[in-house]
Amino acid sequence: MKIAAHADRTEKLCGVRAEDIHKWIDGFFDTESFGHFLRSGGNAKEFNPYNHRKYRHCAEALEDAYKAFECQYPREQIKAVFEQHIRDDYDGFIPLQEDFERGTFTEKYHEGDGVDPKEKILSEAELSQYFQGKAHATEKASSEKLSSRFHWRIVWPTVIAAVLFAVSTFTIIIPVFRASMMQQKKQMLKELASTAVSVIESYRQQEESGAMTREQAQSLAANQIRQLRYGVDNKDYFWITDMHPRMIMHPYRPELVGQDLSDYTDSKDKSGKHLFVELAELVKEDNHGYLEYQWQWMDDATRSEPKLSYVTGVSDWNWVVGTGVYIHDVENEISALSNNLLIADGVIATLLLGLLANIVYQSRKIELHRKHAEVGLREAKDRYRALVESSNEGYILEIGGETIYTNHTLQRMTGYAEREMARMQPWDLLDSEEESNQPVREHLQAIYQNAASSAEHEARLLTKSGDTLDLLIVTSRLFFPEKNGHLITFRQLIRGEQHTLQAFNRLSPNSPSSTASLRYSLAEQALHSPDTEDFFESLQESLCSCNSSGKVIQSLQQLPLLVRNLSEQGIRPSILREVVGRVYDTAIHRFIELALEESQSRNAGSAPLPSFAFLSLGSNARHEMTLFSDQDNALIFADVDEASLSAVRIRFLKFTDEICATLKQAGYPYCPGGIMSANPKWCLSLSEWKSLFHDWIHASTPESLLEMHVFLDTRCSYGDDTLLRELREFVDASTAQHPPFFLHFAKNCLGYQAPLSLLGHLRTKKHGDHTTINLKECLRPLETFARIYAVKHGIHTPGTLDRLHALHEADVILDETYHEFLYLFDHLWRLRFYNQIQTNAALNPESDALDVGSMTEVERDHLQAVISRIPGLQTKLSYDFLG
Repeated sequence: MKIAAHADRTEKLCGVRAEDIHKWIDGFFDTESFGHFLRSGGNAKEFNPYNHRKYRHCAEALEDAYKAFECQYPREQIKAVFEQHIRDDYDGFIPLQEDFERGTFTEKYHEGDGVDPKEKILSEAELSQYFQGKAHATEKASSEKLSSRFHWRIVWPTVIAAVLFAVSTFTIIIPVFRASMMQQKKQMLKELASTAVSVIESYRQQEESGAMTREQAQSLAANQIRQLRYGVDNKDYFWITDMHPRMIMHPYRPELVGQDLSDYTDSKDKSGKHLFVELAELVKEDNHGYLEYQWQWMDDATRSEPKLSYVTGVSDWNWVVGTGVYIHDVENEISALSNNLLIADGVIATLLLGLLANIVYQSRKIELHRKHAEVGLREAKDRYRALVESSNEGYILEIGGETIYTNHTLQRMTGYAEREMARMQPWDLLDSEEESNQPVREHLQAIYQNAASSAEHEARLLTKSGDTLDLLIVTSRLFFPEKNGHLITFRQLIRGEQHTLQAFNRLSPNSPSSTASLRYSLAEQALHSPDTEDFFESLQESLCSCNSSGKVIQSLQQLPLLVRNLSEQGIRPSILREVVGRVYDTAIHRFIELALEESQSRNAGSAPLPSFAFLSLGSNARHEMTLFSDQDNALIFADVDEASLSAVRIRFLKFTDEICATLKQAGYPYCPGGIMSANPKWCLSLSEWKSLFHDWIHASTPESLLEMHVFLDTRCSYGDDTLLRELREFVDASTAQHPPFFLHFAKNCLGYQAPLSLLGHLRTKKHGDHTTINLKECLRPLETFARIYAVKHGIHTPGTLDRLHALHEADVILDETYHEFLYLFDHLWRLRFYNQIQTNAALNPESDALDVGSMTEVERDHLQAVISRIPGLQTKLSYDFLG
């Protein structure tokens, strides 16, 4: 739906147009909004600042709408406009952010309202047969009879509605129309009489001032009023009587002037109404009033017409001033309206009869089609049930806090019959003696209260026979026309080497079955040999062969389980990092290819985009990612003329918006610091990047140096690598020409201290009952050490160990320092992988807090000895750069 259409809807339904709110909901991300987000202490887990058009279509965005518009609209209007916009876009629902991430809804913006076609459980031919009334449906239609129920529901209500319409026309519409016209006439007469009275008042004031006598003033006033005319042909007039009543002045009936009118009745008025007496009584009671009667038509004494008169008093002179209009025009319009309504009623009645005949004719076919559609719906339901029952995963369908359905796979898995399952709650299946099941139990209970979002948990299930099963329980939101619910999936986990092989096989979903033995040998090699190059290449090929982002994401979801098993088999941390890093590179490369294909088809005929490079930054570029690392990226594109720069940037922002959102769905969270290509601040032309680095190098502020740390670790994940090379050459030349930069950069690097106290002991933190140390903080001084030396000596490889190796080859660092660094880095990374795998069963949240209390004394001493060597490296850095 377009912005204007949204605004029309809310103006009609909510009484406020609020186009600015609608534009905000469908708007692009901008740096100002992101700055506000950071200043307000926003949490990237709660707020999606990069793809926020999708976020702003979620229920979670209402609070931000309040903040954005509370100075312009009341909160009630903001809420009404926001919710109406979302409901109009999503069929009456207000989705959560997770519903987009899981693919339950597809976001809709004002740029286009395309809807992805839904997968069908029935074939096109069956849809045609069941729901379009073809096949043999029409052949039987003639034999069907309309039920009396149809007549009472369709035919008679239509007839009654037509009769009521005709009756209401003459009992309501016409009287209301006549009353409205008469009210307009009365108002006009009152205003005209006020004009005449004001003329008389001018003469009365002259009498009071002594300028003339009362007789002179009254005579002049009467003559003045006699000459006043208005209306058609200027033949409508005013008259004057006194309160007796006696005629003072009448322009068309001079014979009445001076006569006593107490017994006067007009000969044309069959009612015998003493009209001048009644007019005088109106003035005596309220000083004004209206009266209908028959009177001579203007100056034609032979014709009489209905007339409406208004009188008002001049109390000081005891006069009654009156004027009136003929109301034949009202009666003529009433008559014309009645005739038109009669004609309209006749036409409508004819049309209704035609419609009723058509309804009767069509109803036979419609009724038979409906029955046929019911057969099709039952067929579709049976096929859906067959699909669910054939799955090797267990399912529970929850709707409105009740268990509606459990499939046979879950019944076989647990040993409970369908009736037994119906009396149980899902959390009753969990092993009550297993402490790790408590969060799962609480989540399932919250699901049944509609108070929790979708999630994944590992749990231990207790079967009816007393056996235990390790399961992955996944809850997903479902939407139905009247109620919402959840699908709870129970997926059995297989531990050990067998699971590793199974996970690897699922990582290659598109490989032919003939390569199964090859995949097995590669998996064995990965488990028992440090050389995993062939294994990685096979994995990358499987990802590259996926023909949709969804399949890539599906493959990536198996990676954490594979890495866990590789770690348990003792694979070195450098290989684990290489697995994660290269798989990330392959996935992002494939995501970009698919996005470009879609963008090109969507923008067919548009001017081609300039060459660009999609850059991975920070840990993504160094290949020092865990399975939980967030995404740091940017985009650099070739220079364009100033006039087209803004339009080119917007096209790239649309493109990168999709990439960042897809990476988020694949399990790589958004960067809490906003360093992403979907942020206009980091989607720049080559010249803009050079200008930015020039400012950073020459300013050397804490903020600029902080960003330099991220942007000096850069890898071209896709596109024109020459753009990045040119930028690196510019950075090398700029830093060489500005030596003070290294002084400031070195001081900044020395700010990253190892977590040691002044006495050389581990500096730990208290988290509940645990005493922890942050392993990421331990690694950061090593990363900054390698980074500053690499920049100084023009080494462009982003990896920390790759930089160190190049520095060692160039004799910048000694053998002893080199080998000590390798040992420190490898040991801390081994602990980091081990800790994250042990503390995160589902392998999806990030945790770098190592519980020191759970370590043995030997392990703690060794860790302290490793960390205590880090200050020695920083001493060398201080000596080399600060003297």
